[in-house]
Amino acid sequence: MTSRVGFQPKGHEPIADRGGQFTTAPTRRSERRHVASGTGPAMLVVGLLLVAAVTHAWGMTRSPVRIDDEGTYVAQAWAVQHWHALAHYTYWYDHPPLGWIQMALWTWPTRAFERVPYAVVAGREAALVAKLVSCWLLYVLARRLAFGRGAATAAVLLLVLNPLALNFQRMALLDNLAIPWLLAAFVLAASPGGRLAAFAMSGVCFGAAVLTKETTLILLPALLWLLWRTSHPETRGFAVTLSMALLASAGGLYVLYAAIKNELLEGPGHVSLLWAAQWQLFSRPSSGSLLDPASPARAVVQTWTDLDPWLLGAAVILTPAGLAVRRLRPVTLAFAIQVAMLLRNGYLPYPYVIAMLPFGALVVAGVGDALWARGTKRARLAWRVPVVASVAACSLLIGPAWADGIHEQLTVNRDAGMQAASAWIDGHVGRDRRVVVDDSLWVDLVEMGFDPHRREVIWFYKLDLDPAVRVPGGWRGIDYLVLGQVSKEALANSPTLRGALSHSKVVASFGRGSDAVTVRQVLKRRPPKKARARQPAPVSGDAR
Repeated sequence: MTSRVGFQPKGHEPIADRGGQFTTAPTRRSERRHVASGTGPAMLVVGLLLVAAVTHAWGMTRSPVRIDDEGTYVAQAWAVQHWHALAHYTYWYDHPPLGWIQMALWTWPTRAFERVPYAVVAGREAALVAKLVSCWLLYVLARRLAFGRGAATAAVLLLVLNPLALNFQRMALLDNLAIPWLLAAFVLAASPGGRLAAFAMSGVCFGAAVLTKETTLILLPALLWLLWRTSHPETRGFAVTLSMALLASAGGLYVLYAAIKNELLEGPGHVSLLWAAQWQLFSRPSSGSLLDPASPARAVVQTWTDLDPWLLGAAVILTPAGLAVRRLRPVTLAFAIQVAMLLRNGYLPYPYVIAMLPFGALVVAGVGDALWARGTKRARLAWRVPVVASVAACSLLIGPAWADGIHEQLTVNRDAGMQAASAWIDGHVGRDRRVVVDDSLWVDLVEMGFDPHRREVIWFYKLDLDPAVRVPGGWRGIDYLVLGQVSKEALANSPTLRGALSHSKVVASFGRGSDAVTVRQVLKRRPPKKARARQPAPVSGDAR
């Protein structure tokens, strides 16, 4: 099988096809050589994975602080493992379930929930496995896009040593579990030889990425472009159609599941896939404009740039150059699409940046590689001198900031408040009390002996939103609240939570600032007005 490509891998002889375009016909020997060069020397790849494993694992139980979304996905994985159910509450199609099913496939055989210090760490272990697979696939993708070994290595290191990436990729989030599938789809689409089997599996992998985190669907145009470029003109239509058909089949399984359960269409007394999709796409409160300094969207992006403004900033600046280099256009488009989505006035999830990072690293390393290889051998020196000077200057400028950011995440315990609150509950609250908690503590309290079936431990988000959760007596049926920062949306949607907060007093507080966790005892009568004024409800932006 021949393949039309935008670059000529070493060992491939160019052959003119009927349309005057150039294709490549690799011999068996040259094909083996190309595959070997695609994966790189084993020791180099092992070294990169070792660096990634050490920087990711060292301190991942302490930093970053747990967020409620992590607890939700870990609790759903716990429900898959222990209850053989898709969620620990009513599953309402807010996300496809493949992500936490994958998490359960890690926690179940490794007995992670029985051996980790707290449940979210079990999910972070799964994120570590996904990180290592992603780093390997990123290297392979770079080589298949004709990066030199140095540039491919640089792309991986930009991801591994970046404080922003380290912070987010440690979290037990669906986005981190989707990235290996996403990169695998691009790797297979760039397969040498243009094999139909590779294109077919590319569609399957992209479908798995979408069923892990649905937001990856926005990158479909970039994948289609890569498939179009690497497929042979005579079989291009069939190859792309086959890949997209398998992608649609993967998505169809999700729709079929909802239809079988009579939960596809809206109706009384049950959840609905179409309602959830409509809510996610159109009804969620907008995060505002990125250009508005007071908008939630600006605040989310500010948290990213506080950790590191350099990688994404450089990738944005180099996007026009990436689009000018033919072999970089599909991955540059994947990055540009995500940047463009930031400019709309819709809802901006806190972990949205995770999928931007690998493509940003490819843009930066790829443009550098294109400049390094530009021109004839005699003319290359003129290009390489400024490239080397730029890399040296950036290392001197950015290196110390990255070193400080990595050192903080390796050594500082950002999760001390959550850990102390969990220990306090274990030692001070009877198992017959009803405790309302962040979802990041739900599994831990269940493991302590609080019975979820008797509603002795309840995730605060479900108090008034899940019909299956009804607290006798409303807020008066709650004994304790253990909360970090609660979103304004959650407070607005839960009169029971608001009532419990307004009739509570602080009995213990741990951590500081955004890492603080407060334990409140709910009083059966309203506290004095002055006492209430000293006890504001914790509020934050919504991470989901």
